[in-house]
Amino acid sequence: MASDDSQELPQELASARRYPPVAPVDNSMPTPSIDALADPVIGVDPEGILRYGNERAVEVLGWDTNLVGTSVLDLIHPDDINIVVSSMSTVVEKSFGQLLRIRARHGRGPWVHLELRGSMQTLDGNELIILVARDTTDRHELDFDQGDVAVLRSVMNNMHGMVALMTEDGRVRSVNGSVTRLLGHDPELIRNQSFVGFLHEDDREQILEIVQALPPSTTVDFDARLRDADGVHHVCEFTVNNLLDDPVVGSYIVSAQIATSLVDARNRVDFLAEHDNRTGLLNRDGFMRAARDLMADGGGLGLMIIDIIHFRSINELYGEPVGDAVLTAVAERIDQIRWPDLITARFGGDEFVMAVRSSNEAAIEMLRERIRRDVAQSIAINDHEVNFAIRTATSFEAQPQGLDSLLVSASNELMSIKRHADPESGGISFDAINERRAQLDQLRAALSNGEIQPFFQPIVDADGYVKAVEALVRWIHPVRGVLGVGEILPLAQMAGLAEAVDDRVLEMALAFAARLEAAGHGTVEVHVNVDPKVIASPSFGHSFLDRCETAGANPGQMVVEITETDLLAPGAISLSNMDKLRRAGTHVSIDDFGTGYSSLAHLLELPVDGVKIDRRFVAGIDIDPAATNLTTAILGLSDSLNLTCVAEGVEQPYQRDRLAERGCGLFQGWLFAPAAHADEMLEMLPRISPTIDDDAPRPIPVS
Repeated sequence: MASDDSQELPQELASARRYPPVAPVDNSMPTPSIDALADPVIGVDPEGILRYGNERAVEVLGWDTNLVGTSVLDLIHPDDINIVVSSMSTVVEKSFGQLLRIRARHGRGPWVHLELRGSMQTLDGNELIILVARDTTDRHELDFDQGDVAVLRSVMNNMHGMVALMTEDGRVRSVNGSVTRLLGHDPELIRNQSFVGFLHEDDREQILEIVQALPPSTTVDFDARLRDADGVHHVCEFTVNNLLDDPVVGSYIVSAQIATSLVDARNRVDFLAEHDNRTGLLNRDGFMRAARDLMADGGGLGLMIIDIIHFRSINELYGEPVGDAVLTAVAERIDQIRWPDLITARFGGDEFVMAVRSSNEAAIEMLRERIRRDVAQSIAINDHEVNFAIRTATSFEAQPQGLDSLLVSASNELMSIKRHADPESGGISFDAINERRAQLDQLRAALSNGEIQPFFQPIVDADGYVKAVEALVRWIHPVRGVLGVGEILPLAQMAGLAEAVDDRVLEMALAFAARLEAAGHGTVEVHVNVDPKVIASPSFGHSFLDRCETAGANPGQMVVEITETDLLAPGAISLSNMDKLRRAGTHVSIDDFGTGYSSLAHLLELPVDGVKIDRRFVAGIDIDPAATNLTTAILGLSDSLNLTCVAEGVEQPYQRDRLAERGCGLFQGWLFAPAAHADEMLEMLPRISPTIDDDAPRPIPVS
């Protein structure tokens, strides 16, 4: 920012350093007061701190004395900050300059359009950048109505993409504001510079040839690296239009955009060309290239093929998600092995390949033992332990002539191992696979014929009066009897039927709520568990309320339970759905509270109405000090936040009594009743007496 006015600034302006301005100097001929100037006058120190503003600045910009001493950059439009910073950093080097057009924040919030002229002044021994501003907001708005040329200038300066005019001899004639915003170059210093000089040196010759060969009135697209003010090069997508023959433009028009997404995409393509998409290990092509490079360095080379035994059976027994988890675990364990000159890859399916440089065959055998020890370990998936085994086959040549012979040798050994292997090896029998297939078929049939339905477990107060019931999924199996969620959920997940099971339970729970209302028990709430993926669906809130209306259920009678771990980082959609339900009268409760990784303060941030203390803490009351203390803390915080608190898994009278002493008012568990069929539940209302004496054996509940 530099002044192009040859006249000296008024003496009062030259002596201004702070707000308010100093008193005018007494001269024989009085000078106009700075505060009486028609334009705002601003003083900024080299650090960008606002030190002065005249009365007109206060009037036009709505600023007050509280802003003196703050950074002027806090008042500049974000898109104009780089322009201001670049101009301030180079103001000492310039004696004249064009007007600087920026947007500044008004004291009441809106943006004001300003034209600035500035210069460095030494005032009382301190250097300040003195700026004379002109408010062009009204003119800017009028320009858009009248189509003034200034509108085009403003549009060019505020375009997201970079635009430059380049002369026939390759000099920069003019640039727009994005060049400063994106690359940090001062537009006044970049003019008349060689455009090619801003390109990466490896790109210059090729780009110069492309532009010089461009016919008049035609365009060309290319990628090149462009240097920013800090010397860092950025890959950009360029379009150059040759308008040298145009009587108005008479230049090349160069437009550019930093191609971050393009670079990421190309890097991704390059990576996938030699890497496996699922595991990140080298694929066959990447392995062959890396292994040939390793072989070219000399020395012996060993190859090993790793095969997961009965991998197809794992998919069939546990489902494809579990099979994918096994593949990922094997890949991670292989990749974590640190061994000199080792290359790892996945060729496809369940086949992994390793290459290692060694002078003898002993090294490959040592690596084989390491693989057997570290890779073939069970993994825990969804509370299930999945066991699997692996086979390994190796080959070695002290003076390898090619990779193909080594791969063929190892593959032949692997085939031989498979032919002589026990068909039942790997811990997964064909009988187990067939049995699981039959169970999946039975579950599908159970959904169709009504065997999947909710049972309802009461939630009672200390006197046994039923305040709510929870819908718990049950399978009324024709042979095995009533099966709980532990038997149903794993099968439903494997068969892709988990959502269908939840949907059936919700449908029947809503119908039961309507039955309660009709039987005169409309104050008894019905709790339903909702999967986090479902509540994160944009349509859930609206759909839930529609289903309540269809079933004749009162939304205010329903309670939606979500497990605590699913609420650690709820998304905006989940929170919106929770709010929508609560506005309709439906309550939202945290299930299994205390088992997640959140603190009790998490309750302060969530739109919930209640919590359920996990059964593990209830079982530890008066036995485990940690469980007792945490339960006490949950009850105290729930009471202070006016949240409903339910203790689940209450099986003994002393547990009820201890919880009641600590302020718990609602209980759920076998002490009062197990989950029962809807008809049986209606018969129990309105009051249930405890069914277990202190000395009676504890039942084994169905989960």
